[in-house]
Amino acid sequence: MWKTKSARFNAHTRLKAKQSLSTTATSFLAFYLVIVALIPLLYEASLPPGGPKFLSVVSLIISIFLIIITLLESAKNYSGEADRMQKCALEISEIYNQFQALTLEEANSRRPEFSATYSDILKTHQLNHKDVDYIRFELMFHKDIKAGTFSLALMFIRYVALIVAEYWLYFVLIIGPMVLGYCYRSELGL
Repeated sequence: MWKTKSARFNAHTRLKAKQSLSTTATSFLAFYLVIVALIPLLYEASLPPGGPKFLSVVSLIISIFLIIITLLESAKNYSGEADRMQKCALEISEIYNQFQALTLEEANSRRPEFSATYSDILKTHQLNHKDVDYIRFELMFHKDIKAGTFSLALMFIRYVALIVAEYWLYFVLIIGPMVLGYCYRSELGL
């Protein structure tokens, strides 16, 4: 129960961050679209002959990509999933705290009851956290679970890899257009 509730709370945090980054990334993409549309108006004299057409094509591609990304990201409902994770974690936390308050003798005699309640909660909330959420729990409580130094290092490496896999698209959407714009500014005469 302790591991599951902690991982679900971590999932809640991760999904809220993902929702925020998703909104930020699509907002940046819309901002870049406005900048691309303004370049021909502001730098008309310094653009090469094919520059305005090239920027129109880039603007169209970004627009279509923005529509696709916005539709895909909104369909994932990160905020709703985060709330469901938190609700599940709170329910598990409640029975976990009740179980922890029992004496050892009471806990042993009532273990099947708590186990059944825990199973019912898991059946009710048919969702699951990701490995990254559980690994975050292990990193946070590495002393309690007695993880060795080598094991801790492997956990950290795996955690970083999973975080990068989780958020790479948003960073590409935020930083990528700036890098591309900087690289191709001379070709546009800017």
